[in-house]
Amino acid sequence: MNKIMKMMIILIVGLMITACGGNKDKEKVIVVGTAPNFVPFECMDGDEIVGFDMDLLKEVGKETGLKFKVVGMDFSGLLPALQTKKIDLIVAGMSVTEDRKKNVNFTHPYFNVSQVIMVGEEAKEIKSESNIAGNKIGVVMGTTSDTIAEDLSKKIDGVESIKYNKLHEAVLSLKAKKIDMIILDYQQAKKTIENNSGLKLAEYKLQSEEYAMAMGKEDKELLAQINKALEKVLKSEKYNELIKKHIKK
Repeated sequence: MNKIMKMMIILIVGLMITACGGNKDKEKVIVVGTAPNFVPFECMDGDEIVGFDMDLLKEVGKETGLKFKVVGMDFSGLLPALQTKKIDLIVAGMSVTEDRKKNVNFTHPYFNVSQVIMVGEEAKEIKSESNIAGNKIGVVMGTTSDTIAEDLSKKIDGVESIKYNKLHEAVLSLKAKKIDMIILDYQQAKKTIENNSGLKLAEYKLQSEEYAMAMGKEDKELLAQINKALEKVLKSEKYNELIKKHIKK
């Protein structure tokens, strides 16, 4: 009888362990990396990371049932963190590029944006690429703006690319006239100008881009889940509400 009882106890414990393991899989938390200095897409509000991307992520969570944990870091650290498995997903106003697509899978695009040039109010108007000659360009390291500035420095005389970890560092340098301009995304430039006197947008615009979420090449199931959710959210009134709340307010 004792042997039978022992076997039953072992069997029950085994089933409990298996069940707990199954619950852990179901309750897996997706670690999301973002760069919370990119208004209006992600920024700090006290201790909380908020913005358009964060609200969009919540809607994706509602559709998929996935649990997300958001961590902040410099933009330049996002791709290395994804490749070393420190994070599972990037939601950070990241532009889709052919170079990035070699290392990550992108979801469906969820926002279109233009790259623009921000200068001081007293700066000469920039109406063409040739007007950029002889200027120091500030950019946030690791962004597509960084790539654009590097390309301009190679083909236009006297152009120098100055890299920063955060946009506010570049803005301070622009105000102090240590650099002549900043290349950045339009929505970010618009908010920066609203919050800082003495700055304006140049007339000349650069390339257009699409934002998407990014994950590892092997995470095909996660990609399918998020894409399915995005398809629904992007067609919903909720998406329009997020645009009005964060972009067009």
